[in-house]
Amino acid sequence: MQSKSSAPLPKWLFSCAVVWIAVNFITIISLQEHLSSLIESTPPTNAVGADVSDLKPASTSETSSPGSFNFDRKAAEAALQSHGHDEIFQPLRAYIEKPLNDTVPDTIDKGNLNEKRPKIEAGRPAMWYVPLPLRENTPGDLRVFEYGHKLRSCNDLPAKLPIDRGLGNHVAPNVNNRKTFSSGEMDKWEEAKEGTPVQADPFLPWIHDMFPDSTGSVIHFVAQNKRRCNSGKVHWDDIHALEPQVTIMQPVSVKRIDEKTAQELAPSLWSDGKSSDQRYRLAPHEEADADGMFTRFICRFKAMDYSKSPPELITVGETLSTYPYNYEFVNYRKEVGDLSMLTPKGKDNAMFWQAQQRFDCPVPDNGDLRSMIASGEGVLSDGTPSVYVDFVPIRTAPRYGKQMSYFTPDMAGETIGFPQDTFGWGDLMKSNVVPANGKVVNDVSDDHPPRLMKNGFDARLFWGDSHVIPRIEASGRWENLPVCKPPANYVGKDDKALVEGDKPHKLAACLWASASFKTRGDAQAVSDTTSRLIEWIEFHLLVGFDHIYVYDNTGAHTDKVSLESTLFPRFLDSEVTRIDWPCRVCNNNIPAHENTGERSSQYAAENSCRARFGPTTEWMASFDTDEYLIPMGRFNSMREVVDDAANSGTQILTFKSTRAIPQRTYMEPFHKHKDCGTDSDPGCLSVQPGHLFAEVYNCDFEASPKPGWAERAKKQLYRSEYVLAHYVHYATVTQGLVETIDEAKEANHRWGMHFRESRENDHVTDEINQAVMLHTKTTVPEYTTEWKERCAFGFKPAHGKNCRIGFPWPSNDDKGNEKVTPEGYGYNCFTNEKLSAFWLPKLRDAMEQRNTRVESLKTS
Repeated sequence: MQSKSSAPLPKWLFSCAVVWIAVNFITIISLQEHLSSLIESTPPTNAVGADVSDLKPASTSETSSPGSFNFDRKAAEAALQSHGHDEIFQPLRAYIEKPLNDTVPDTIDKGNLNEKRPKIEAGRPAMWYVPLPLRENTPGDLRVFEYGHKLRSCNDLPAKLPIDRGLGNHVAPNVNNRKTFSSGEMDKWEEAKEGTPVQADPFLPWIHDMFPDSTGSVIHFVAQNKRRCNSGKVHWDDIHALEPQVTIMQPVSVKRIDEKTAQELAPSLWSDGKSSDQRYRLAPHEEADADGMFTRFICRFKAMDYSKSPPELITVGETLSTYPYNYEFVNYRKEVGDLSMLTPKGKDNAMFWQAQQRFDCPVPDNGDLRSMIASGEGVLSDGTPSVYVDFVPIRTAPRYGKQMSYFTPDMAGETIGFPQDTFGWGDLMKSNVVPANGKVVNDVSDDHPPRLMKNGFDARLFWGDSHVIPRIEASGRWENLPVCKPPANYVGKDDKALVEGDKPHKLAACLWASASFKTRGDAQAVSDTTSRLIEWIEFHLLVGFDHIYVYDNTGAHTDKVSLESTLFPRFLDSEVTRIDWPCRVCNNNIPAHENTGERSSQYAAENSCRARFGPTTEWMASFDTDEYLIPMGRFNSMREVVDDAANSGTQILTFKSTRAIPQRTYMEPFHKHKDCGTDSDPGCLSVQPGHLFAEVYNCDFEASPKPGWAERAKKQLYRSEYVLAHYVHYATVTQGLVETIDEAKEANHRWGMHFRESRENDHVTDEINQAVMLHTKTTVPEYTTEWKERCAFGFKPAHGKNCRIGFPWPSNDDKGNEKVTPEGYGYNCFTNEKLSAFWLPKLRDAMEQRNTRVESLKTS
């Protein structure tokens, strides 16, 4: 059958069709160009990011989850098989916002940068505009960096979070570094692309770890204060730019408002004109929402809707962040005198309790959301997450000194007691403010409720009545942080008898270790970690530790090996957990250096270990592999020691630290170093192979009980419920420190502005009858040069020329007549007899049994 020809189109209709097609074509091209400009590989425009090949359109939806959120694991896995990981996975991004316009230019007083003491000539903050000017950003004003090419799934956490550039890519050395961003020697945009965006936008936390709690109701963030990475005067501009790293530790208060109110209060802020999303304004405590009294971040949760094809990312709720404790309140109670969380001078590293940061995002109570997170079901078979969180900082100026503390009356009373005005900042809230745009904030009127506090930070003065937070789309933020599984609790089959209360472990240790590393200042290369690690773990399992958590930092030094093969299958999963932790120490200078060091990777590892595993451990500690805890007296287990301490009401067990030295008995001549003589005349000594470290170094300069000065490098065992933060040697935040005045009254406790831990809570161990620590730090051969002269009896050493070889006192008696060995060397150290007679034979047996087990696994 022949078809009829169609009638020709009218010319006017044809012309309209051509115009319509052209307009739409131009529109599509424009949209593509706009999307490309948002995420690029180079920074000439307003957005930069990862390699273009790693980018994909986000399958997102701006709509919220209708009703309650439902999760179907079978549907999720089916979607993964059908669409693949790349179609579902949402890459982590950082949106960079320009600095706040909150201070008058050129009004800051830097202070005396040659004066290292933090309180002396500390400077004066720049003058503030009040109320705080609005942040009138648009989404197009933000620069975007994507990290999906690094962090690809939950299997990559926490190791591949954008913390630094990674092995071999670092621009600045971490010893004797004088390179700065302010000088142009380093580029903050390049650093944001290749490493971390924190230098480009310091309101973004320097996140090292993140995980949900066991109930799925909270997401914990572990971060470090990057401002502390440098303290030298050449770095002042960079340190000043990083002030927001401290600001985010100071809570703000907010009130929820709707979009209409937001537009009425702040019509100049960007809006898409159609969204009904939640909005917020800065508000004093007396006007803030109950969950917005002490917050700092907006947490927007998103989840994959697997009922759609392809799956879509939908918003499932929004919450306000919380703190595990109030950092500003901790600062208030730390000292009798005035104390500021930061100073313009920037020499604040002595306040080490501000190195570690933790923030929490409550998970919305929305259908299956919490249960899915708690069970880990939302993490699919290949590690693809189903839930993400955007972490959006609320930006304000920092607060200085105790007089600007922002409290409620239950914390320290209606009137905050201020000590002597150490810094000369008592007038900051009067003479250091400038009206913004000529506006003057009036005193409290009938339109506002009265202030809760009679003094302290004046929120209405600094924020006004209409400081609306920009929409999330127009705010700098972390976007698509993956929500993965809660920490696993490894409990052995025999551990049920060990359980006390609800905690699977009574005693656990955290180790930050590497297969090889350099000591502070790159003074000494150490490569005996693996053999030390094996012995250390075996010994501490032997003396009663339930579990050892090893934070493996090998990846910061080499990509050829890790501690994985050292630990497994030698040890069981119920005994040891390895966490890949390749981030680098940001500053490895010695403490006396002008640009004093901040061992960020180590401090963050301890922070992570306490946060991850503290809830399942009664007593825990962070030690090095050269530190041995030895039960003494009637105690044959550290479990018995902590039980005895708990019965006495002790919360912290403190171990004094003195350095042991290797015994001459276990050493042999060494010449393979430029300072160690020749083959025919070796001038140094090295440890003979085949001996235990605890055996070789059982030789301490100081007899027990050790002197008081040995507390300077102390280590501690602590109850995880009482110690909220710990920093290598010290419990920095405890339940006693954060107790408020109202809580003290209710418990009938004395309360004062300054808190000091009592000896009842923090107990120094009885080294003869309870427990002692042996510090077996490696003595490398070149440190034993000229040992024959330096160790000779009667030698008067110059500074740094001490004998570093041990000659134990006979029967540990330094008061008797025997002073000299038959070879003419002076006796100089004390041995631990219980270690020699009781523990070392047990350790050898345990290691032999372990070796036998490992060999059997190889042949099975």
